[in-house]
Amino acid sequence: MSFASRFFLLWRKGLWRAAAAAHHLDFAWLLPVMARLPLQWGYRLASLRGRLNARTGRDWRSMALGMRHIQRQSLAGYRLLSVPATEDQRLAWSRQRFVVEARDEFEAALVAAGRIDELACRIITSDGHSFATPPPQRKRGLLLLTPHFDSFFVGVAFAARGGARVNLMSSAVTQDPRVIQSVQRHFSAKYRGLEPSLNGGVVLDMERGIRPFYRMLERGETLVVLGDAPVLPQGVSTKIHFLGDTRLLAGGALRLAQTVDCDLGGYICRMEKPGEYVMEWCDPGPANDPRTVQRVYDLFTKAIENTPGHWWAADLLPTMPACALPPPEYSVLLFTDSPLAESQELERGLQLLQRQWPGTIRGLPRSAATNPQAPTGWYVTDHATAPPLERWLTETDARYLLVILDPALLGTADLPQKLSQCLEENKGFLCALADDARFASGEWTPAYSTQVDFERYVARRSCMPTHALAQDATKAAPLIYMLSLDRLRAQSRQSSADWGKLPLALGEATVLAPRTFVHSFAGYQQSSRLEMLDLLPDHVGRLLDVGGGEGGFAHAFMEHRNGVAVLVEPSAKAACQAQAKGLDVLEADFEQIDPESLAPFDVVSFLDVLEHLVDPLAMLSKARTLLVRNGFVLVSVPNVGYWPVVRDLANGRFDYLPVGILCQSHLRFFTADSLEQLLEDAGFELVQLRRHGGPPSPELEKFMQLMESAGLPCDRNNLATESLHALARIR
Repeated sequence: MSFASRFFLLWRKGLWRAAAAAHHLDFAWLLPVMARLPLQWGYRLASLRGRLNARTGRDWRSMALGMRHIQRQSLAGYRLLSVPATEDQRLAWSRQRFVVEARDEFEAALVAAGRIDELACRIITSDGHSFATPPPQRKRGLLLLTPHFDSFFVGVAFAARGGARVNLMSSAVTQDPRVIQSVQRHFSAKYRGLEPSLNGGVVLDMERGIRPFYRMLERGETLVVLGDAPVLPQGVSTKIHFLGDTRLLAGGALRLAQTVDCDLGGYICRMEKPGEYVMEWCDPGPANDPRTVQRVYDLFTKAIENTPGHWWAADLLPTMPACALPPPEYSVLLFTDSPLAESQELERGLQLLQRQWPGTIRGLPRSAATNPQAPTGWYVTDHATAPPLERWLTETDARYLLVILDPALLGTADLPQKLSQCLEENKGFLCALADDARFASGEWTPAYSTQVDFERYVARRSCMPTHALAQDATKAAPLIYMLSLDRLRAQSRQSSADWGKLPLALGEATVLAPRTFVHSFAGYQQSSRLEMLDLLPDHVGRLLDVGGGEGGFAHAFMEHRNGVAVLVEPSAKAACQAQAKGLDVLEADFEQIDPESLAPFDVVSFLDVLEHLVDPLAMLSKARTLLVRNGFVLVSVPNVGYWPVVRDLANGRFDYLPVGILCQSHLRFFTADSLEQLLEDAGFELVQLRRHGGPPSPELEKFMQLMESAGLPCDRNNLATESLHALARIR
């Protein structure tokens, strides 16, 4: 080991020992002293202490674990919230989280010092009325849930001010040997200091056994339990809709309440200003009523989403996995009419959709157009031969029908569940439309390049309402929707409208489901690629565009440069569309083109083509024979070194899609260096290389910081580049 390495190791050990000593003095001396100061001074010092903790990423748990675990995990938790936010906002929340936790520790020290009576609290119930005391003592036991939010600990004492005997379920986690003794003493003192304010109630560790808590509730007492805890190993779990998703949470307390058949309630305690607090309650109800449970967690969700930085258990959210919604009973009706019909992209896209949305019940007998490999719940047809709605109502038992009008779609696996959930929660609707990229704007403008990014984008939409007016969506041609066949049968609703106009014909019975989202790639072969024209020299007059789809770029070249363009396109359908635009089209693979049959060209373009070829070097070499002296090739390829791809690979993800940077038909992958080497091997010299990518994002900056802090060399320009545009000349 070098001298520098030994010095660095000794320096880190010394720094850690100094931090540990400061941590001990903080809990052993500073907190008790703060608890004896005038309240205004104590609260100011608590805020200063919290800001210092935020700057160092330190609290008692991170110190016990020997790393800045809590700050990193809190940021990961905030990213899972459905609240739209930038990375800077999430960082601000994580800092605020340390400040709020530090204040809670100060409040606990006040309780240990016997000063709880100096704190004032007002109560707000769910109907908006404010009371001086909590709801009156109930005739049977009450389990009160609360999250690690703001000032929950002093809220336990405030809950007892109404006269009920209140108990608190605690945990012996602070007795872990890794936790320093001053922190252990702090927790012991705060629990002992709380008990005199509980009207005879006690604080008990759950590790001592669950039987005492049963007896408390059976005697009609109140028990306070933290309700935002993850499932422990071999622990009881429960599924609850919380923070925009159905999540797996610790379920022991809920099972306890349901076994005793007591009431269930919840509260949020917040500090309004130093020494003054407000407690918000939701109406208690039977613990065995699912509506009561959801009412409690809706209260928690609303509070956390309004002020995420006040929830200092955000680091636990990654350990509360989202649960898949149960699949609805549905069939799939898919129309094959598409500009991409018979293309490789559409074929791969359909395979993906069939895996994601297999249907759970057989529909009508399969049509002749159906792929024999398709799931049994699918019926594939075209608009000319599609069966009418009446047949689906009379000849199937499916509850729902998923109608896919545009087969060139990207979606997420839970789309049928979310559409059916939208219909279930809104009993008056018969049809639910999925939202799509055509109507997404502002903060919801699509920004994704990999499947992971697409899934995250859709997950963020869970903060949207479950339904919205569908006026704009029904006026445009819908892409995909779900029908409630059960309700259509019950109402004897039929329609003579064709499938594309059915949502509009159903009028106000059609609703938009904003939490769902699809992206159509039907226009994949129609792009004009105008951004590539400015790379071409002014004197270029003849263009051969290879694999240009429906001829968008060739047409743009003729229109904007007044040049002559020839298109080489192997797809018969795309070639036909290009010919309809008046283009000169060779319907063939580029390998089949005879150079002697064509006049030389000034430029041959391969726009997002080389990555699809078995031998791109051979194709570039052939292009060289079709060029005039000093002719050019114009190339566009995706950059496999783009940072979302690198990030996904580091997480074990490399998801092929029908189109885009990880298109399923890509056979070759490029970076700037490998593209330049390929052009050189084919006899070209690079004239200009342009990197194309979106604006710098906080996520990229954070990714770069993590890479650099780990000592990993990385190319910032490469990571920020989504695609490469190159102009090269014959050497």
